[in-house]
Amino acid sequence: MTVQGDAGALVERARKYERQGRAGEAAAAFAEAAGAMEARGDRTAAAAARARYARALAAAGDVGKAQRALDTLDRGAASLPAEVRAGLDAQAAHVLAAAGRYGEAARRAWAAMSAFGALGDPKRSGAAGLHAARLIVRDAGPRDAPRPLRELLAQMPPGGAEYRQVAKLLADAERRPDRDHDVLVTDPDGVPWGRLAAALAVGAHLAVGNGTAWNALGGGRGDGRALLERDWGVADARGWRERMDALLDAGDSDPAIQMVLDQRGRGSGEREWRAAIAAWCGERDIAEETVREVVGLSGTVLRYEARFRADGLLPPDGRVESVHGYDLGRAVNMARWGLDAGYCDADEAEKCVLTAGRRAHQIYPSWESFSAGYVLGRMLRFDEGEFGEWYERSLAGHRVLADDPDSPWRRMAWG
Repeated sequence: MTVQGDAGALVERARKYERQGRAGEAAAAFAEAAGAMEARGDRTAAAAARARYARALAAAGDVGKAQRALDTLDRGAASLPAEVRAGLDAQAAHVLAAAGRYGEAARRAWAAMSAFGALGDPKRSGAAGLHAARLIVRDAGPRDAPRPLRELLAQMPPGGAEYRQVAKLLADAERRPDRDHDVLVTDPDGVPWGRLAAALAVGAHLAVGNGTAWNALGGGRGDGRALLERDWGVADARGWRERMDALLDAGDSDPAIQMVLDQRGRGSGEREWRAAIAAWCGERDIAEETVREVVGLSGTVLRYEARFRADGLLPPDGRVESVHGYDLGRAVNMARWGLDAGYCDADEAEKCVLTAGRRAHQIYPSWESFSAGYVLGRMLRFDEGEFGEWYERSLAGHRVLADDPDSPWRRMAWG
């Protein structure tokens, strides 16, 4: 199908706008091109342009209008040539995904893959198949994705780049145990690399623990508001901002823990450490009962560090210098939950994540030291020296992030 004249120039301009990320302008150009095609009676070309218009509208954020345009096209799809119907399915998958209708989107992308394959167009067939696979993972989740992914892969010609990518998505889904926690989940449409990805990886402990994608800032499960109110007592944007600021300032945890760590001189023994803590408290006229508690905290830290070394959380001579990583790791997830709840926009959430990442990189020299600090902060808050489920789950998360070849901690250098 060839588009000529002014309509052709408009289509090329619209595609240029798409490549530049100017979705609103692309939508306007596609609409103008479709109008020109309709005026000269070329309804087939106009339908293809209208499908691209709907996708551009969705990318620009006008999802409702995009869905209405798609519905109009679908009503007349039976009279369109097979190639145009395949293109409509491919564009519809993007519109439906933007609306959060991932299951329907996956089915339309799958249909586009099959149609392009029947038309002898392997390039567009492969692209549609890969899109369908990503939508399946998003819709079904890692536990239920393997079966439809296997069926999809069986219909794709082997050997192509898209086939290999779908095969990897399937392998990732199949190797996960039958649980929705303590697993590494990477969103194929999430942030793959760079400064934001490295900052998001600072929050990977909680993401692994909850079985959510470590590299997705948005696209949450839609339960951020309920989670924040249930687990954090946050019920509005102001409360979210206050809690976020406390986490970014490493002020949400007990400050006595960091004070105790700060009093330990390099090479000093337990007796000298206890004396330094007592002296610090004495200079500030702290009550004797409180002094006994914080001095005793040093012994708890030593027991955890010994266990950390035995379990590989610390090297043989390692120790924890800071627990600020616990607050900073949670700050990354607080940004994600706040965006999901509608308490902040994407720019504010990204700024908070980048701040958390930068501050963690200033404090710790490596992913491993950050992880040990994060886990110690969590243990002193919840585990109370029991080495129970809180410890076992945190250790499992550390091992996933330290050992899995697809872990961001393995693929990205610290800082």
